[in-house]
Amino acid sequence: MTRRLSFLGQAVAYLAAASAVGASAPAGAEAWQPGEDDALILELHSGAYKLGDTLRGYQTPAGVCVDMADVIQALDLPVRLDKKSRRATGWLFEERERFTLDREANTVQTVNGNFSLARSAVIDTPEGWCADTRALSGWFGVTFRPELGNLRVVLETPRKLPFLQAIERRSRAARLRHGANSFDLSALPQQATPYKSWRTPSVDVLVSAAWKGGGGQNARELQYEAYASGEALGISYDARLASDITGVPASLRLRAYRNDPTGNLLGPLKATRVAVGDVETFAGALTGQSAVGRGMFISNRPLNRPSRFGITEVRGELPSGWDAELYRNGQLYAFQADRGDGRYNFDNVELLFGENSLEVVLYGPQGQIRRDRQDIPVGTESIPTGKTWYWAGIIQQDHELIDFSRRFVAPQTGWRWGVGVERGIDQRTVAGIEAQSLVLSGKRHSYLEARLQRAVGPMLVELSGAQEFGGAKGSGGRALRVQALGKIGRINFQAETLWIDGGYESEAITRNDRRQYGLRLDSELKFGKLSLPVQAALRQTLTRDGTKVTEWLTRGSLMMRGLSLTAELNDKRSSGPRAVTDDDGMRLGVLANGSIGKVRLRGDARFRLSGARHGFESAQLVAETHLGGRSDLRAGAEYIAANHRTDFTLGYVRQFERFALRAEGTVGTRGNVGAGLSLAFSLGPDPLDGGWRFSGEKLAQNGQAAVTVFRDENGDGVRQPGEEPIEGISVEAGFGGNDQLTNKAGHAMLGGLRPFAPVLVKVNTDALPDPLLQPKGRGVVIVPRPGVAADIVLALTPTGEVEGSLLGIDGSPREGVTLELVDNHGTAIAQTSTEFDGYFLFDLVPYGQYRLRLSAVAAQLLGAKADLGAVAALDRAHTTLQLGALRLASAARPSQVATAP
Repeated sequence: MTRRLSFLGQAVAYLAAASAVGASAPAGAEAWQPGEDDALILELHSGAYKLGDTLRGYQTPAGVCVDMADVIQALDLPVRLDKKSRRATGWLFEERERFTLDREANTVQTVNGNFSLARSAVIDTPEGWCADTRALSGWFGVTFRPELGNLRVVLETPRKLPFLQAIERRSRAARLRHGANSFDLSALPQQATPYKSWRTPSVDVLVSAAWKGGGGQNARELQYEAYASGEALGISYDARLASDITGVPASLRLRAYRNDPTGNLLGPLKATRVAVGDVETFAGALTGQSAVGRGMFISNRPLNRPSRFGITEVRGELPSGWDAELYRNGQLYAFQADRGDGRYNFDNVELLFGENSLEVVLYGPQGQIRRDRQDIPVGTESIPTGKTWYWAGIIQQDHELIDFSRRFVAPQTGWRWGVGVERGIDQRTVAGIEAQSLVLSGKRHSYLEARLQRAVGPMLVELSGAQEFGGAKGSGGRALRVQALGKIGRINFQAETLWIDGGYESEAITRNDRRQYGLRLDSELKFGKLSLPVQAALRQTLTRDGTKVTEWLTRGSLMMRGLSLTAELNDKRSSGPRAVTDDDGMRLGVLANGSIGKVRLRGDARFRLSGARHGFESAQLVAETHLGGRSDLRAGAEYIAANHRTDFTLGYVRQFERFALRAEGTVGTRGNVGAGLSLAFSLGPDPLDGGWRFSGEKLAQNGQAAVTVFRDENGDGVRQPGEEPIEGISVEAGFGGNDQLTNKAGHAMLGGLRPFAPVLVKVNTDALPDPLLQPKGRGVVIVPRPGVAADIVLALTPTGEVEGSLLGIDGSPREGVTLELVDNHGTAIAQTSTEFDGYFLFDLVPYGQYRLRLSAVAAQLLGAKADLGAVAALDRAHTTLQLGALRLASAARPSQVATAP
């Protein structure tokens, strides 16, 4: 509705309201008859949302009534209104909320019972049935509150109704589409979080006590784990202290590091990461694998980019008692239970040509769920043309910085070092070289490796070769590999051929390998709305003694509502001098994650279908259900065929505001029993209210944002004395639904932010309680760091309107021209199009100074200057600006502005 019409509508409403207040109601409401003077045109609002089209209504002696058919249509309710039978039947917001209105019987039936229909509840009008808003509130279980001064009816409800949820889903989807197509974080205001000489660390703590009995054992266990992250002397640090089962400290990992996605570390080195302490190195294609240990590392490669062709490793911290699932492009790919070393490690994760979305979902013993996502593109221009990436590291493999356990060190571990350089030759070509030295079976081996990568159409081809130096007597030699990764139609493929000469041996290639050939195909089958990702792979290896090993694999995934199921069937056959090995045979593996009603299920099973010791190998099943409030019940079963043992567990989890407790009992078929109790919590400094705060979130492993929202009265975006905080404002990070409401001090804490990945922190405009308050700007982009809370101040500003009309170069009104309102930073904060007579209106414009311009497309099509020369300044004294008639100027002449007569 344009402003000209809204002025008229408001005038009618004010006159109607005034006459209703000033006049006395007649003795009987039934004597009242609807008239034109009492007619209203209202909008239906809920929070920041406008619902449906306008509502027709009347000011009655009893209050306000609205057309019932309009309400049904605005709320999209499955209710049939039959004027002939004078009945309305259907259901309201849920199928169980049946609704019947019978005007002949003067009854209303709802889920809460049968009621008499008051005479003033429904009135016949020329438009239809006009229902009193108070009666509607009682029938629908929500509140319809008329606001005649704003020409609207406000729907108030403490619960999220289905139509509101649908609006929010569509809004999020629209924002996601906008983000995928044109959303550029680098174009938005950036806020750096300066490093400090000291930041008190945030700490994630897990303490568990257990008793195990039966089967001849009677043991008590006490374990704890603490993970901390903070800053000292301008450097980030993290530490993990873990005990053994007797409560004695076993190891202490400590790392000091700096990560910078923009690559501005160490001056001319332009490093993206520098680390000392317990660090991880990169893997080579034919030489050393990725390894962890105490040492140092430096690189300028982008964070979270794979170091191997078509393969990556996904690693991270896995607290004690947690499980990890890996998803690739939404497909359940792998599962890993707690290994006892505090890490999850998915090696040799195969990448597809194009985008690869890898998500690790961590499940905690107290019902926690944490997600870590990274996107890895594989395609042309793997390295920008003319760009050089490097890495260098030296570590003592598998040694933690401080090891209290004095455990036995395997002979293949020891000091290892590596250095690599790669460069983008052009858009399609990358060349690299690296050297590595490591210990295998107690002997040192050194390598020099080179590779050349070239994009050929929808395919990447890599040629890599390595030369070994030193090692055991008779070792040394060369390895050469050719790999291709690409996509033909809907089929992704990867093919490789490997040749080994001499006694070459490395972590990637065993001493017995001689030749290797492989082919993998990935695709997605569609059955209506059902999606079925499938994979088939074949590999053949020829060993030095003449043995031929042939392996094939098929994998299929079923993804549907409430279920992710992956089945993998593989077979291994050997022929030649070594004949059949114990490892030969066919195996079936199944991974599942789904829900039945309110019960969530996760599980995996392994079967050996042929070969030695064929049969059921292992199975694991975990079931969780929410009991209401903050309580969950978790049951599990695990079967291991090797020792004919089955263990059953039952746990109860209670989530408190600041910590979580879990009690668990275990019983096994071998007579073993056990009981355990664990406590999990995080603590860290409170940057908003001071002191310490306890939380159930992982404060030390993720980033945080401490947000303050205030009412910006003058629209300058800076908080001045007297500008008050605002309570109940929803703030969010990104578009993932991570939102929190501000408290009375205008404060909100956002947690769970992925470290070192830029994210936009902003006010959720879809949930503003007062639509006349709007954010000043689109938000602030930060780069979170683990355990550190970025301080962010967001302004909500009162709004006004800017209106005028647009004339063409010839002075005639121009219709359908896109106009933009631009702030002092040159950012377009609003767009509108002119009407048939050139009229335009910008509403809900935050206070501030703006200029008016044509969109780039409109300026080009019209051959006119983009800048219209109009300056708009909105403030308390000027909430509505009428710019008059603005005349376009030819792009060849200075801009002209004309004022309407």
